[in-house]
Amino acid sequence: MSRRRRRAAGTIAALALIASCTSCTIATDSPAENPCAPESSPGGVSLPRGDLQGWKQIFSDDFDDCDLGSDWGTYSGQPGGNPNSTWDASMVQVDDGLLNLNSQRTDSGWITGGVSNYPVTQQYGRWEIRMRADNSDDISYHMLLWPQNEKWPPEIDFAESVSGTRDEMSAFLHWVDDKGSNDKKGVSTGGDFSEWHTVGVEWGPGIVRYLLDGKVWAEAHSETMVPDVPMWLGLQAEAGACERREDWGMTQCSDFSEQRPDNVAVQVDWVTVYAADFDELEKMQKSGFYDPSPDAIQFTD
Repeated sequence: MSRRRRRAAGTIAALALIASCTSCTIATDSPAENPCAPESSPGGVSLPRGDLQGWKQIFSDDFDDCDLGSDWGTYSGQPGGNPNSTWDASMVQVDDGLLNLNSQRTDSGWITGGVSNYPVTQQYGRWEIRMRADNSDDISYHMLLWPQNEKWPPEIDFAESVSGTRDEMSAFLHWVDDKGSNDKKGVSTGGDFSEWHTVGVEWGPGIVRYLLDGKVWAEAHSETMVPDVPMWLGLQAEAGACERREDWGMTQCSDFSEQRPDNVAVQVDWVTVYAADFDELEKMQKSGFYDPSPDAIQFTD
């Protein structure tokens, strides 16, 4: 996995000025109050409301408003290290309770959508999103945490896929090793990610746990690998998946594949963010709650 998701230079400068949030509003509009809200959750699972054990809910968005709102910023320009894709704000659409990160093949190449939840920046926390993705050999998706200071690495990728049939999802960690060199590790799990799933990550001192439908499927326990700088959430669609598959020695795309549509959507039903309740988390840790799980893939450096 390369540094392909770097933000366009003009956008970096603007976002770097945004301060971390200390108190974020959780939307509570009901369909009766909001004409743009659907009657039920499009993703089949309602947005969680309230705190969890060890975690205090500080932000949520079910995209029931008539526009994206000020808690998000749209991407623009070319992703760093990826000449096959261009982000454009026109590819981001909120409609019928969904955030759509669209992708469109044009005469000059692919344009795609991406957004950043940069006002909700914090050191450590829990993030979950309800999402699905259209099948596409050309379009990948990347749900990640990105450092507020724009100094890469670190990076936590908790859900991404270059699989045309969406039968696989990967998670990555990027860090600086003990010798000062950039390092990375990735693992994958199977499933049908053209259907709705809840993906997420828990991040604390020395630990990252990757979540799928509420269960831990992969985790890292390491002071070196796990970041300790404030980060924010990015949701991204990108073109160039065929080129990346070729670079990585995976099965190459075929011109005759059925997974080559000109319009592709990555859809998000809701996002929720939690801050750490460290006193409660310490009690949970002492009880063994955060010991390595025998059912989870273990990251090693």
